[in-house]
Amino acid sequence: MIHKDSHTHHISQQFNAELEDVRSHLLEMGGLVEKQVNDCVTALIEADSGLAQRVREVDDRINQMERSIDEECLRILARRQPAASDLRLIISISKSVIDLERIGDEATKIARRAI
Repeated sequence: MIHKDSHTHHISQQFNAELEDVRSHLLEMGGLVEKQVNDCVTALIEADSGLAQRVREVDDRINQMERSIDEECLRILARRQPAASDLRLIISISKSVIDLERIGDEATKIARRAI
């Protein structure tokens, strides 16, 4: 789990803002994926094709978020050259978005079975 205060405080407020932005985007994506998983299971159990279709529609947004967050991470790495805990934070976020996107893909596959 990534905590708000796990990265160091920097003289550059812009760097702090960039780290907080990418962290909050990851949390937003995680929330969408969590809802997608819950909804796909509900759609499957209740044979709700409308809910299953909504799960499938959210997948495009999750895919776009993965690309966007990964680009943010690369931009921070290139411009700020973070070290220590900041570097670990950025690498963890970059790896996490890949996993979240895959989970979203699996939720979409489950939703297809409910249609």
